[in-house]
Amino acid sequence: MSDSSAGQGYPSQDDGLTAYPDAPSQAVPQPPYGPVPGAAGSPPPYAPPPPCGPGAPYPVPGGAYPPVDVAPRVVPQSVQIAFYVMLVGAVVTLLSMAYSLTMLDQTRSDALDASGGVLRGNELDLLVYASVGGAIVSSLVTAGLWVWMAFVCRAGKNWGRITGSVFFGINALFYVVGTVMAFVTSTAGIALVFSTVTLGIGLAAVILLWNGMSSTFFAPRAPQGYQPYPGYPPTARY
Repeated sequence: MSDSSAGQGYPSQDDGLTAYPDAPSQAVPQPPYGPVPGAAGSPPPYAPPPPCGPGAPYPVPGGAYPPVDVAPRVVPQSVQIAFYVMLVGAVVTLLSMAYSLTMLDQTRSDALDASGGVLRGNELDLLVYASVGGAIVSSLVTAGLWVWMAFVCRAGKNWGRITGSVFFGINALFYVVGTVMAFVTSTAGIALVFSTVTLGIGLAAVILLWNGMSSTFFAPRAPQGYQPYPGYPPTARY
């Protein structure tokens, strides 16, 4: 039997593989992606990353870090003088208390006159002892505040300077009221002298603590290991 497809006119196909152009014998040179680190004319390699973590300062342009203020501050002369002035205030307060103890008879006589002769005997003694005891407690507390404020201010605590100034204002108010009452009742004496000296000491301490030499000493300090980034917070509007 003859093949029926043999007589049909189908085009013959080449059994060989399709030929492609030959690849170039040499690869086209490609430019390098970048300079080789360390080669002549190349930029220096990357610098190591800055330290991070708690206590690390913020980086600043140029790679320099601002110094951290960790050294103890030098107490200026004005604050040192104010320290001794406040200690003198404590001593004067204690001397005033000691003087009041020597005036028990005068205190008894003043209490008897103030009551119009109504209080006598044990009642009068109770009033006198209560008055003297209150004065002793008040003097001890005041002397303790003088010493405490002296050491706090010498340590550079700005809140101590503010608190001491508030105490001075309260003392000045009581001084004015007490002076007026002393002259009205004709009881002005050595006690008024002690009050005046104490007020002058407080005024001197306040002036020394708030002058220009002391203001720098009481300025706030940056915490150890922390320095704010220069230019932050921004002052110009975006």
